[in-house]
Amino acid sequence: MIRVEGVSKSYGTVEALCDVHLAVAPGELFGLLGANGSGKTTLNRCIATLIRPDAGTIEVAGHDAASDAEAVRRALGYLSESPVLYPGLSADEFLAFVGGIRGLSDTEISAQRDRWIALFELEEFRRAPLRSFSQGMARKVALAASLLADPEVVLLDEPTNGLDPPSVFLFRQIIAQLKAEGKAVLLSSHVLPLVEQSCDRIGILAEGRVAVTGNLSQLQTSAGKPGADLEELFLHFSGLDRVMLERLADAGLRGG
Repeated sequence: MIRVEGVSKSYGTVEALCDVHLAVAPGELFGLLGANGSGKTTLNRCIATLIRPDAGTIEVAGHDAASDAEAVRRALGYLSESPVLYPGLSADEFLAFVGGIRGLSDTEISAQRDRWIALFELEEFRRAPLRSFSQGMARKVALAASLLADPEVVLLDEPTNGLDPPSVFLFRQIIAQLKAEGKAVLLSSHVLPLVEQSCDRIGILAEGRVAVTGNLSQLQTSAGKPGADLEELFLHFSGLDRVMLERLADAGLRGG
């Protein structure tokens, strides 16, 4: 469903991605990890056809992102780390606007909008302007918008930002359902327990390169750390374990 082959992208002299290879199958939840500046958002934006890579190819649901970007966008639902919402619109109006762009009929828009508004417990606020929404409420609207057209492929960049624990629980049920429906889901998050507990495979980006991919057991084997949790593995493959220990030492503290 998602195939990334040899993708590189630079901004001036800054190399954001270098020869990235990655694949996500139908019905797979793939977790993408990386420290700030590792290239996660750039990779998501390349897959979503918002920016073009300098080299390599990307396919989404069998469509080439360079030559058939419109088909990719029709197959894709994308929740960015900082989604754009129109503050003067209500949740109802915004979701109707998104549904219209996605080519849904009025009947489909109404049914899908009501479904997500009810699921996210936004009934009381559905006609209030989005500028009055909390971060968590706005995040729910943005997530609903990304799923409104029942996409085959879903990109979720830090989807639980601002969500309270009950909403995070609800989100986990939603992505489990997406998986059960055969969707390909690429989940980028700093919330390691969410990734560890929810994802089938995990990829770790370090300085624009894929350091490792696999399930938790495979990552443990690659690191030579049987029994290690995802936090320890993430620090290892990102090269941050050494960096953090050096910082602790410089501060006169001892690392555990």
